Amino acid sequence: MNRILATVALVSATTLAHAEEKATSLISGEVGVDFAETTSGDWGGTLDVDMDIDAAGIALGFGAKEGGSVTLDTWTVGTDMNGVEVAIGNDNGAWVDAEGEQTINNPAMTESLQLSTGGATVAMGFTNWNSDITDISNIQGSYALGDITIAGDYNLDSENTVLGVEHAGIGLGPASVGGALTYDIDGEMLAYETVAKTGSIVAYANGDQDDLLQHIGGDYTWDINGMEISAGGVYDLDEEDLKPTVGVSFSF
Repeated sequence: MNRILATVALVSATTLAHAEEKATSLISGEVGVDFAETTSGDWGGTLDVDMDIDAAGIALGFGAKEGGSVTLDTWTVGTDMNGVEVAIGNDNGAWVDAEGEQTINNPAMTESLQLSTGGATVAMGFTNWNSDITDISNIQGSYALGDITIAGDYNLDSENTVLGVEHAGIGLGPASVGGALTYDIDGEMLAYETVAKTGSIVAYANGDQDDLLQHIGGDYTWDINGMEISAGGVYDLDEEDLKPTVGVSFSF
């Protein structure tokens, strides 16, 4: 564990050294207004403000909602150490991705120490970063080979392993079809999500071995002179419930 502490210290020191060499920071953000159907059947709106700072191995993601305070949602501090990317933060997992992700297994990982080189990534998650960094919750690993990523997660408390595979998409003319598949070994549960994309349209469907088709969702995005308008929704086939959404956002 002393090696972990030494690595954390080395990452911080090296990053600060790089920050002195590169003072220029990249700041970007987005202001969005989203409209969705409420539980009462009416439509309500929410205002979200997001700002990202990315400079010299430091990535900070801030967010705020209407009437709320500004919070630091995501953070990463990292650097390159002889060809190995070393990063510590709360946005550094090594798992597969999809769109809706209502059915695939997505093992939780908050603050973690991540190592990556080439197509290989390993992340070690902390149970409680603020109180005890010697308490490790889970270990994730993934390897990307072209458009295919295979991953595994081992939970040290439950001793359960979850496996995952993702395909970025197979080209079918102007469209692409990909998705993700996960398998929980202890739970003996296989789940999937298929994702199709063409232009500004994204559609997905997901389910598991017991219920093959549970959700169908999609989204269409228009970009009008810097203003992004999106419309979409998700339909729950089991509940026979449609949740449409409409959003307007401005990036800076």
